Amino acid sequence: MTIVGVNSGGGDAEVAPIEHRLEDVENRLVVIQDEIFRFGTEHLSFNNELLLLKEKQSRHEEDVKQIKQSTIEMKIQFNEIMRRWDTLDSRVFQLLQQSQTDSKSERKVFIDLLKYVLAGTIFAIIAFLFKGGV
Repeated sequence: MTIVGVNSGGGDAEVAPIEHRLEDVENRLVVIQDEIFRFGTEHLSFNNELLLLKEKQSRHEEDVKQIKQSTIEMKIQFNEIMRRWDTLDSRVFQLLQQSQTDSKSERKVFIDLLKYVLAGTIFAIIAFLFKGGV
């Protein structure tokens, strides 16, 4: 009866290559184990970086929301300022028109007063001359 893998002649010719093969497999397993460990640490590192990126993304999204909200508020304030500016502009225009009409009416009153004073002076001179003055 023969055992599989054993030389029927009782030689050690196949034992040495099996031992070398086992050592080679063990060495390869050690290398693979080191690579698997390295892949595991890289995986943890990438997971941590991914979590940090997700956290940063959520913070950036929140910042963008705040910027949008601030922009909306600034637009509202700008519109309010422009409305007030238009109101101020129309008030200044009304005051200018009113001051022009006031100055016109003041000039008219002054001219009318001047007419009456001149007419009165001329009337007084003529009356003085007719009464026998100088």
